[in-house]
Amino acid sequence: MKILFIQGGFDAGGAEKIVSMLARHRSEKGDQVTVAGMLMPAKGSYFPYPPDIRLIAFETGRSRYGRSKPLHRLAWLRDLIRREKPDLVISMLTKVNILTLLASIGTGTQVIVSERNNPRMQASRLVRNAQTLMMRRADGIVMQTERIRTALPAHCRSRAVVIVNPCAPIAVERQPQGAGCRMVAVGRLDPQKGYDMLLEAFAKLKPIPEGVTLTIFGEGPSRPALEAQRDALGLADTVSLPGRSAGPADWLGRADLLVVSSRFEGYMNTITEATITGVPVVAFDCDYGPREQIVTDKNGILVPPGDIVALARAMRELALSPQRREALSGWIDHSRWLNDPERILGEWDMLIDRTVRKPVRPRLAAVGRGHQAS
Repeated sequence: MKILFIQGGFDAGGAEKIVSMLARHRSEKGDQVTVAGMLMPAKGSYFPYPPDIRLIAFETGRSRYGRSKPLHRLAWLRDLIRREKPDLVISMLTKVNILTLLASIGTGTQVIVSERNNPRMQASRLVRNAQTLMMRRADGIVMQTERIRTALPAHCRSRAVVIVNPCAPIAVERQPQGAGCRMVAVGRLDPQKGYDMLLEAFAKLKPIPEGVTLTIFGEGPSRPALEAQRDALGLADTVSLPGRSAGPADWLGRADLLVVSSRFEGYMNTITEATITGVPVVAFDCDYGPREQIVTDKNGILVPPGDIVALARAMRELALSPQRREALSGWIDHSRWLNDPERILGEWDMLIDRTVRKPVRPRLAAVGRGHQAS
């Protein structure tokens, strides 16, 4: 079988991680796998791929097309699908899904789309309306939680399945820590992640107890504002923003507590990585992911969305009580079962097999010529 995966790019990110895992899995099963992305970082793909998986990018480095880029991306995707003639396309993320479904019209190609975030919060009304319209064309729809599935329009809900993110156990060498608590946040530096609220909550711990620190791993457009806010709050000695971590084992080895301050989410890989490793989590109970991953008093604490005082209270409680943190680190077996890669990749296999058995739409006779960059 020829499978074409389409994603936003090849940088660090939750969707990119899952595409790399699923592409490798299907390649090992004997499929001919190609992975396409809108942007290839200058340093290459953040997640590794075996040599038998072909990587194709719309562009490398900075965009060349400005405001007309969506139309160029659509034309590129359409040429790519018509040229490659895959048996199945799997796309991820809202705007990529819309472009992929548009590009596949008339090609006879079957398409599975996957929403990886909160569809009601992450896009404009125009994009949401386009998604509602175009999802009628999808042969399969994958959501990450039941609450996200029920947020879909009725005509899509019955055709959508829930498949959570797979995550294998992570070998972690815990770095020694004396008194205190190393709090960690991980993710792109942008408003969705709510790091402005996290800094406010951390400031409420003043005077900061000895050995209590906060490290925010990630990069993004909010860095200047966050650094300025940190300094204005007088937290320069206890809060660091070192950039991206080298991977889950890196930040997990330096974490006594994961703090999630997001305004909205999907099913978060960072929460999964923490809970399967025994790192407790404090999180806003935002729509739609943390509640499906965290059970209060089992592997973490949920606080009301946007409640900075409640977040600070939970952070203080766990920072000052290693015994409480220890009590919240023992539910590893449940988390590992919930995110077991063999079981979850098997669910993807069943969906793929079911989808490709559907009658194939008529394919356009003409085959366009496209361009590619890698």
